[in-house]
Amino acid sequence: MTYPQPIGFSDLLGWDDEDYAEILSIFQSQTDLAISDLVTIARKVNRSQDRAFFQSNFQPLRFGPALSGHITGYYEPVLPARATPDAEYRFPLYAAPKDMPEIWATRAEIETGNLLSGQGLELVYLNSRIDQYFCHIQGSVAVTYPDGETRRFGFSAKNGHPYRSIGAELVAMGEISAKEITADWVKDWLRHHPDKMDALLQKNPSYIFFEPRHENGAVGAAGQVLTANRSIAIDPAYIPYGMPVMVAGETRAARIYFAQDCGSAIKGAQRADIFCGSGDAAGRSAGAINEPASLTVLWPKGHDLPNGWAG
Repeated sequence: MTYPQPIGFSDLLGWDDEDYAEILSIFQSQTDLAISDLVTIARKVNRSQDRAFFQSNFQPLRFGPALSGHITGYYEPVLPARATPDAEYRFPLYAAPKDMPEIWATRAEIETGNLLSGQGLELVYLNSRIDQYFCHIQGSVAVTYPDGETRRFGFSAKNGHPYRSIGAELVAMGEISAKEITADWVKDWLRHHPDKMDALLQKNPSYIFFEPRHENGAVGAAGQVLTANRSIAIDPAYIPYGMPVMVAGETRAARIYFAQDCGSAIKGAQRADIFCGSGDAAGRSAGAINEPASLTVLWPKGHDLPNGWAG
């Protein structure tokens, strides 16, 4: 790719309509980042200086022509669960095996060979094979137990194989067009084709592992609690964690988001996955996001550009 093009804030679509106090507050709350020096400065800024802080300390850098990127959405499922298995709750989320190599068995090999059984790696049990799989896609889950307790589990490791979209597989099979497909449609297809479910899910060789999380909210790969409709997953090879990014979709209004997470399917400088929150309504919102977009990163002045950006 080529270097993104610098533009002025006056040319940054959506900037004049921003809630500067809100985005300053989110920026101030971030910790343990490569731009911690700027976060420290931001914490001394009061509300009357919020817009000026960004315009004085950042340079907007636009990736590619308008709408040459792509956005999708993701969310944190909230699911009923059990700590021990029974006839209904029999689909576990696993912790990573000890001393797992960087590249291990594929999803198909793990599931057909029962490679995780008998090691005490089961963290929690769900009542749906479909929900179990989509927890792997979302990367985190909040579960509720019969006594009302809520616990969270998040990404801890993966098997080292690349992510492969089962939605793309269904498009290739002629089941639906790429323009029409949504996560809810994929789930419905799986429910109506139980005899084909395992074969389709195992087309994706990637498999992720979980760990208990104790924060009051979903946590991204950057270690920050995610904010609904303000946090995005990006490719950290191109956009470092913590960066403000203006995302303008084909139909979705331009808005500042913060690079606080990553995902197996999120590759390249012009790809973003918008965190929509927790629960079913957030899931419906996330599943409906699938469109071209423009991405403009607000790059801190005086900071070196990533090595992944070629001149």
